[in-house]
Amino acid sequence: MQHVLGLDHVIILVRDLDDSEARMTRLGFRPTPRGYHSTHMGTANATVMLRNGTYFETLTVVQPTPANADTRAVLALREGPAGLALKTDDAEGAAVEFMAAGIAAGDALDFARPVELPGGTREARFTVARVRSDASPGTSLFVCQQHTPDVVWREDFLEQPNGATGLAELIGVADDLAAIEQAYGVIFGDRVDRGEDTVTIAADLATISFLTPAALTQRFGSLAAPVSAPTPRLAGLRFAVDDLDRTKNVLRNNDVSWTASGSSILVAPKEACGTLVVFS
Repeated sequence: MQHVLGLDHVIILVRDLDDSEARMTRLGFRPTPRGYHSTHMGTANATVMLRNGTYFETLTVVQPTPANADTRAVLALREGPAGLALKTDDAEGAAVEFMAAGIAAGDALDFARPVELPGGTREARFTVARVRSDASPGTSLFVCQQHTPDVVWREDFLEQPNGATGLAELIGVADDLAAIEQAYGVIFGDRVDRGEDTVTIAADLATISFLTPAALTQRFGSLAAPVSAPTPRLAGLRFAVDDLDRTKNVLRNNDVSWTASGSSILVAPKEACGTLVVFS
């Protein structure tokens, strides 16, 4: 698909936004001031912006509405990564491509949220196009056309105390890799690569990886212990960092438990809102 580009951001669903902001701060991230979406959406978020043009957000429901029913259904089971936003140069064009492939979840939609900046409040404006939930097993997937990137990637919040510079990998788990390969192949084409126990998707600066439960455990050990949630699902995020010693010092100073694994640092999901966090 010509208008589906690389990774833009990942959504981590949380039940308590205050708690999530505190946890991400302990991990050495600097969340931006929280944003509130429209009354129709009924959600609020806090973002962590990264220099390589990716970011992640923790998002919660502040008022139940029909628009956040799916979010509430996931939160009834678990916290953790659940949404995947891809970059696009043309969300309307991507919506047409989704419709032609029979996977669209409606037309492209415009929305905005206020952002508090040192010079005053501005609007972050987006156009998004979504695919049906059955077309992206394990995640809620959409493309996001950023109309105001200078408002979203705030220069005063790009430097992270833990040295994180970007999202390098989105990690998922799935029992049926054939279904993953087939579904994501419709969206990503030859950017999807199937291995014996992994499906990887090249998403420009980042990789999207779906592993079998056994492969996830082999890679991450006890930190990948299954939670009471069905598969397929997203399980973790790997961040590129400038200096692992800097990352270790931040975690030690904030009393965050971590495990060394080769040239990576692993932080358990219980420390990070249901998200396995890897620094490398």
